[in-house]
Amino acid sequence: MFGNMNNSPYQAYSSAKLSPTFFGKVMLFFVVAIISSIAGIFVAINFLFSYFMSAPWVMFLFFAAELILVFTAKMWSTRVPLNRFLFALFTFISGITVAPLIAIVAASPAGLVILAKALIITAFVFTAVGIVGYTTKMDLSGMRMFLMIGIIGMIITGLVGIFFPWGNVFEMFYAGIGVLLFAGFTAYDFQKIKMYPEDRYVDAALQLYLDIFNLFIYVLRLLMALNRRN
Repeated sequence: MFGNMNNSPYQAYSSAKLSPTFFGKVMLFFVVAIISSIAGIFVAINFLFSYFMSAPWVMFLFFAAELILVFTAKMWSTRVPLNRFLFALFTFISGITVAPLIAIVAASPAGLVILAKALIITAFVFTAVGIVGYTTKMDLSGMRMFLMIGIIGMIITGLVGIFFPWGNVFEMFYAGIGVLLFAGFTAYDFQKIKMYPEDRYVDAALQLYLDIFNLFIYVLRLLMALNRRN
């Protein structure tokens, strides 16, 4: 007589209100990525450093795993639950690979202060630029080519720097360019969230994670260079 209660207007309204939006899914996975990275840093600093010291090649295995997961992301990003596992795995490994840098900075004079400043600045820049990118009416798609050229230039310059190390002034310039570049990527990727298909929330979260991860690295490098100058 009452029919199917699950099809009532109230139930339909409640389900619609409780179902997560695409943006909500992206931000949920982004938060998971941050937590997973922190876990990776903790594990590396407390349990893996002895292995890195005795067998440095182990770190290259983690770097290789990172690259493989990034470049194959399009293949697994929509395959539930594989995408969730590999996404968490990638961000966990990223925490492991950045842990040596964080440990080195923390052990240096004023290192903890530099790390705290880097975290605060990164959070502020990422949030501010992200809000601008998500809310602006300006089409930022034209930035893509410029940003990709910038990335290629940074990679080439970084490779050259391995064989021909540069001074502190150039390090400040290089890190500053990196900060601007990934601030641009952050704005671009936040606007791009509106254009993803519904099943690509892991892709969107991965892009935002890469933005804040690299932004933090370059902010940290810039602060370290400025500290050496003083």
